[in-house]
Amino acid sequence: MAQVSATGSSVGGAGGDSEGEEQEDPSSSSPDEVLEVGDSLKKLNVQDETQNANDELAAFRQQWQRELEANATPKKTTPPKQKQFTEPISDEEKAKQLFLSGIEMERRGRLYEAIQHYKYSLQILPDVEKRLHNELQAEIPEEEVIETEDRVPKVVYAEDDEEEIEGEDRSLASKFRRILELKGALCEPELETRDAHISWLPYEVVIEILRWVVSSELDVFSLDQVSNVCRGLYVAAREPAIWRSLCVNTWGVECDTVAPHPYISWRQMYMARPRVHLHGVYISKTTYVRHGDKCYQNEFYQSWFLIDYYRYIRFFADGTVLMWTTPDEPQSCVSHLKNRQFKHGLGIMPGHYRVVGEKVVIVVKRVNQEKKPVAASNTRFRSRHKEIEQQQEQTFHVELELSGSRSARNSRMEWRHYAACTRRDQWTQFELTPGKFPPFRFSRVRSYMAEAEAPLPTCYNN
Repeated sequence: MAQVSATGSSVGGAGGDSEGEEQEDPSSSSPDEVLEVGDSLKKLNVQDETQNANDELAAFRQQWQRELEANATPKKTTPPKQKQFTEPISDEEKAKQLFLSGIEMERRGRLYEAIQHYKYSLQILPDVEKRLHNELQAEIPEEEVIETEDRVPKVVYAEDDEEEIEGEDRSLASKFRRILELKGALCEPELETRDAHISWLPYEVVIEILRWVVSSELDVFSLDQVSNVCRGLYVAAREPAIWRSLCVNTWGVECDTVAPHPYISWRQMYMARPRVHLHGVYISKTTYVRHGDKCYQNEFYQSWFLIDYYRYIRFFADGTVLMWTTPDEPQSCVSHLKNRQFKHGLGIMPGHYRVVGEKVVIVVKRVNQEKKPVAASNTRFRSRHKEIEQQQEQTFHVELELSGSRSARNSRMEWRHYAACTRRDQWTQFELTPGKFPPFRFSRVRSYMAEAEAPLPTCYNN
């Protein structure tokens, strides 16, 4: 028993020592060491979590890469970008831009700049306005086009049965007149528009406009140009009243009462009978050789000169004529013969003419300015000053014969008679040699008929 207790005591003593040692550990460790141990444990936990996250991220990337490689498609090879060069703008686009800029400036009230833009655009492309109009019409939606057609209905004319009409009448004017009767209108606009058109005018007003085209100067060339526009104006330009007025103003009221003639219309009479052209000038060029003076250094040398001079004849509708002989070329002379009121001092001779059959009879006068004698300031030397004789007035009588080809009738005039007379009725007739008096040839001058001061006079039936 004693051993057991001893053993137990010994055991208990030993246990008491161990407990005493365990109780000494917490008491022996400091608080700082406890904190360091806790921080180290936390760091270990964080490192473990970071390592796990990195592993998961790497696994996710590997799986994603495998999916991309499995679903990979061949890449399209794109060619390297080339430098884009701006193409130069065309003349048409440039003209359109200038015209549209002019419209915008006109809306803003800048009229001067607008006119400049319009001018430059028309110089580049004359029909720029028409092309812009066509483009704008093409861009209009169908609904707007339908509304426009409802507002301005398009008249549908009967189709031209030209073969049938040609079988009825071979005359072109009669054929066109028949077509216009079927259509019921003189002419029709090429493009649909809301603006007023010449086809709206009555036929009488159109004839009056054509009388202004012919004017009091009998400009038949412009009338022929108008007739080339369309069928309606072709028919109107052949109105018998216009051509009757032309014949009466050219040959007089009794032009139709002369001997029987083969003309079936007034127009045929005017085109077939001999007459002078009024929309230009007749020109004759003369060339001759003149002997020069001998050279004092070499008696065997003698100079020769080639002389050129021109004769001009300008006819007017009222029977007036201007005749001019000058060495100047036509480019610098035709402007002086535009009007009846010519510039004095140039040598232009006014007069009158009349057409008799195929001959043109012309009478012109040359009036020189009177020169007064020079008065001497001292009577002692008066005898030394000679009085300048007063030059007399000269009258020239010319007869020319009209000729020409079938395509250019009355475009040539041949000399038939030429004489000069002074106040004393002394006539001097010139010898008409081909070298000194070559024929006249007609040349058209556009500026002569550019303006109309009065319409063609109307001739009323007696």
